Amino acid sequence: MKNIYLIRHAQSAANAMPSHGGLVTYRNADIPITELGQTQAQSLAQWLREHTPQPDAVFVSPYLRTQQTARPYLEQSSLKAEVLHDLHEFNYLSFAHIDGQNFTRLKQLSEAYWQRNDPDYRDGEDCDSFASFYRRIADTRAHFRRLSDGNYTVFGHGFWIGLLLWQLIGRNHGIDMHHFRTFELQVRPRNTEVFLLRIDDTDSETITKIRRLHDQEHLEAA
Repeated sequence: MKNIYLIRHAQSAANAMPSHGGLVTYRNADIPITELGQTQAQSLAQWLREHTPQPDAVFVSPYLRTQQTARPYLEQSSLKAEVLHDLHEFNYLSFAHIDGQNFTRLKQLSEAYWQRNDPDYRDGEDCDSFASFYRRIADTRAHFRRLSDGNYTVFGHGFWIGLLLWQLIGRNHGIDMHHFRTFELQVRPRNTEVFLLRIDDTDSETITKIRRLHDQEHLEAA
């Protein structure tokens, strides 16, 4: 049995943008966590040490916010993390198109992307297509299945976990972006929520949310 603890990163500067204003200034890979995010990461580290077994390996995405979220847990547990490239978040808007834009404009560009409903469209050379993102999650699931039995802790991203859930529940809409977008908005994990993905000896996969944060714990992060 493989037990894979999947975690959405702590609050990032991009997550805080709707409530705190400001402009896009970071490329997706370079978005840091906020001061609140640092507090969340500390709380998460304690929770993981109390509620999950010592992992056989820890994985982070190449993106800064997952690595900053993992840092307190790694330091407290004397562990090192392995960067898993395919864990990186869905990068669907080119930085050239959003650099310096405010949240209102960012939201307009985002909605226009989803309304296009073209899974092969790329907004720029620095972007994924939705189809390539879909394949990347499928490839990571295959990677997880090849791991030895044991316990693994994975620091990832919201869209990434959403598409994993979409695949696991067997949605027959596949890469239909409109259906996925509706689904994703309903299931998007909060910062530092934890899911347990279990893969048995027959490669059957089940997933359960095991750290669910209540509204009052995330009022500042809304």
